[in-house]
Amino acid sequence: MKRYRAKRSTVVFTFGFLGFLTALTILGVFFAEPRLFFVAFLLVLAWRWNQLLKTPLEVRTRDDGVIEFRGVIGRRELSVDDIKSVMRVGRGYWIEHTDGSTNLYGNMEGIEELLTELRAMNPALEVKRYTPWGQNN
Repeated sequence: MKRYRAKRSTVVFTFGFLGFLTALTILGVFFAEPRLFFVAFLLVLAWRWNQLLKTPLEVRTRDDGVIEFRGVIGRRELSVDDIKSVMRVGRGYWIEHTDGSTNLYGNMEGIEELLTELRAMNPALEVKRYTPWGQNN
């Protein structure tokens, strides 16, 4: 079994920045006008917290062809055959599979090794890079 983890500095910065924004927004709800703006922004931050807590911080590959994604909340196990494509989007990766999609931090330790291992286990896996319309890469 191999383990790939998100870098601690990225996780601390991401959660710290989001926590700071949340604290400022809560203060804005109680002490600033218009309160409706801060309440709406607080709902957006709640959605972002949910997404961030589900984002895998660790990926484990097992010898039987199962990939395990572990986030702060939740754990998902997938067979390598269920993964359809891996797309590099900005600094992260977006993995499409039969149950939906999963986002990964782009600077995980050993992410290139993980992609190589996924390609070796599933030759039909499509690995691509997202390019916005009108840009050539």
